[in-house]
Amino acid sequence: MRNNIKIGIGALAVLATPFAIGEVSGNEAQAEYKGQLFYHSNTLANWWHSDGQDWYFFKDGRKYTGYGKDNSGTRYFVNGNYANWWYNDGSDWYFFKDGRKYTGWSKDNDGEHYYVNGKYANGRYNGKNYVNGKEESIKDGYLNNLFYSNNQLANWWYDDGSDWYFFKDGRKYTGWGKDNAGEHYYVNGKYANGQYNGKNYVNGKEESIKDGYLNNLFYSNNKLANWWYSDGQDWYYFKDGRKYTGWGKDNAGEHYYVNGKYANGQYNGKNYVNGKEESIKDGYSNNLFYRNNKLANSWHDDGSDWYYFKDGRKYTGWGIDGDGEHYYVNGKYANGQYNGKNYVNGKEESIKDGYSNNLFYKNNKLANSWHDDGSDWYYFKDGRKYTGWGIDGDGEHYYVNGKYANGQYNGKNYVDGKEMEVNAYSGYYKVVSLYIPVYDANGNILSHVSKDTILFRDNRASVGGRIPVQVAGLTGYINPSQVQAVNPSTTFIPDYVSDGKYVYHRYSQYSKVMVAYHNSNMVVGKSYYSADGINFGTFKLDHPFQFSNLKSKTNYTAADLDRLYSLMGASDSRLAGKGATFKAAEEKYGVNALYLVAHSALESAWGRSKIARDKNNFFGISAYDNNPYNAATKFDDVDAGILGAARWINEKYLSKSTYPARGAYLGNKAGGMNVNYATAPYWGESIASIMFAANEKLGRKDG
Repeated sequence: MRNNIKIGIGALAVLATPFAIGEVSGNEAQAEYKGQLFYHSNTLANWWHSDGQDWYFFKDGRKYTGYGKDNSGTRYFVNGNYANWWYNDGSDWYFFKDGRKYTGWSKDNDGEHYYVNGKYANGRYNGKNYVNGKEESIKDGYLNNLFYSNNQLANWWYDDGSDWYFFKDGRKYTGWGKDNAGEHYYVNGKYANGQYNGKNYVNGKEESIKDGYLNNLFYSNNKLANWWYSDGQDWYYFKDGRKYTGWGKDNAGEHYYVNGKYANGQYNGKNYVNGKEESIKDGYSNNLFYRNNKLANSWHDDGSDWYYFKDGRKYTGWGIDGDGEHYYVNGKYANGQYNGKNYVNGKEESIKDGYSNNLFYKNNKLANSWHDDGSDWYYFKDGRKYTGWGIDGDGEHYYVNGKYANGQYNGKNYVDGKEMEVNAYSGYYKVVSLYIPVYDANGNILSHVSKDTILFRDNRASVGGRIPVQVAGLTGYINPSQVQAVNPSTTFIPDYVSDGKYVYHRYSQYSKVMVAYHNSNMVVGKSYYSADGINFGTFKLDHPFQFSNLKSKTNYTAADLDRLYSLMGASDSRLAGKGATFKAAEEKYGVNALYLVAHSALESAWGRSKIARDKNNFFGISAYDNNPYNAATKFDDVDAGILGAARWINEKYLSKSTYPARGAYLGNKAGGMNVNYATAPYWGESIASIMFAANEKLGRKDG
């Protein structure tokens, strides 16, 4: 179901026009077909030959398709003729004329266009502006990375929508130029600030800098600093305006500098104290411990305690000392569990019952479920006192630090690990009108929802007599006269359930869609309620395709999409075998081909609905709620129905920021196509579900 939308799109088709060929040498009387191959003088034909019906360009005896070269140069051939029309040359779709990617005016099924190198012209050519091959005036804005004002390339200051810039011939200008404030130096459309070409600029005027930073370089007397200078924070040794690292000389002699200071520590394998190379007999330098000027190895007292070092660092791993081989952690014998093994004083050891490294063990395994740790009984998970949902002999409970939860956690109330019957929603309503508006607090319409939709009432106050509700991610207000209150004990409330592999959204007791992979926070078979399908109190559900960018390309090929119809039991669909057309729509209009397949599947029952059969309308375009069949747009053929819909969806919903567009994703009633494309609140979720199921069947190449 959808809002009132009108569209008129002409049919698209792909045709080839045979081309007459001039003189071709050779005795064509000796030419003939042998089976499927054409021979000339008993040799597989290569070049132009007449087969008795017409002249064709052959390669290895076959009418050639692809790029080839004859006396007129390199051309693109289709079945032995120069290409004339739209063809995919293996890299993209192009409009050809006489085998060449065409530049100039010509006509296709969508009317007359101006082409540049086989594509609709976009940009400025021969002093005229083009958008998708149509001449168009551009009063103010960018075209082909050039900025226009009153259909002329901009030359002056203009606001491009993000900021004011000084333009020259449509580009943000760099160089000397003059405005009403006089002559200035510009960098990328702004007054220059900093150093450029060895000169200093402030607001586009050349200026001397006696002392200070400019463009991250430090100056003294208008020259890049070379020596010791105070930058206002501290004294540093500069070279060419930068705090220097390396060997340099000052009045105290030669020193090694690091970031403008005498080096202290180890750099490049050498030890420095106040910029002088110096041996370190015992102690730390640059966080490494030395013994007799060498990086420490084995046991050493660093002044605080004894540690086992390797290459100057407190060692973690297996090592050998006078007491044999041990496992070390940060320079000490390991005590506890590391990498799944238990250690006591660096030796691997079994732990039957008890704590090791703050983890509780039972029979040498990390404890799970209830155990007495010697002080009290606790519920453990992987050796830790557990916090979260878990199941014991008394059913499912919520635990906090190994005990049944009592009190409030994460906004919910618990008694002995059981959630109190305090519903986040205070009631439920069903829509009784064909579709109704949902308003914000100021009375503005946010979206529409269709008949029989269940709305979740929350605890907000009513506004202007309207009831506060939530549905499909949308929070707003509705007129009470357009709904009726329902009893959840007698009316099914849409819920979310998991079978252990997938999560399903049940719209009714008899219908459900697959929306996500199983979430570990969910108990199989248990009902979960959410007004947006994402937030469930203690966890969130990740929907694989509902919020993905529809302008992205699918990883599935045309052959994959063709195979999908068989996998979905829709081999009799009018759309079966149209994978290439869906991919052509993706290339030409930038609309994800897998989404187009899923959208058409939902709206047309996989291409088998009456509107699909009679009108080649697979996307429900103009099929208004009150009169869907008669109102639906008719397309000339199946290809036109796919390509035309893709173009329209891209223009209306995916490439704009104005009504009806709300983001280039399926979404829900809060954002995306679902806001204005369909009144059904879970329309976007349903299409995403088909994409999800298709992705599962085709090998998970997307997502």
